[in-house]
Amino acid sequence: MTNTAIAHTSVPVVDWLTGFLAELLDVTPDQIDPATGLDLLGVDSATTLVVCAKARDELGIPLRPREVFDNFTVDALARHLTARQPAGV
Repeated sequence: MTNTAIAHTSVPVVDWLTGFLAELLDVTPDQIDPATGLDLLGVDSATTLVVCAKARDELGIPLRPREVFDNFTVDALARHLTARQPAGV
């Protein structure tokens, strides 16, 4: 998925994050509750760095680990990323 594939709504970003985290954590996407704290899902500091790199590469949005920790559910992180998407994406 490229940054042109994400619309200005958090739903596609929630879906992207859910799928990506499921792959990283070796679970099915339906095991990822978007309202659950990322730490309870198994996200640690190393996983956070991977999420930051993937957001930059896939979505074209620079993301710092602190921003992940400040938005520590899939829903909150998706809203944060959606708000940071460049106009016209």
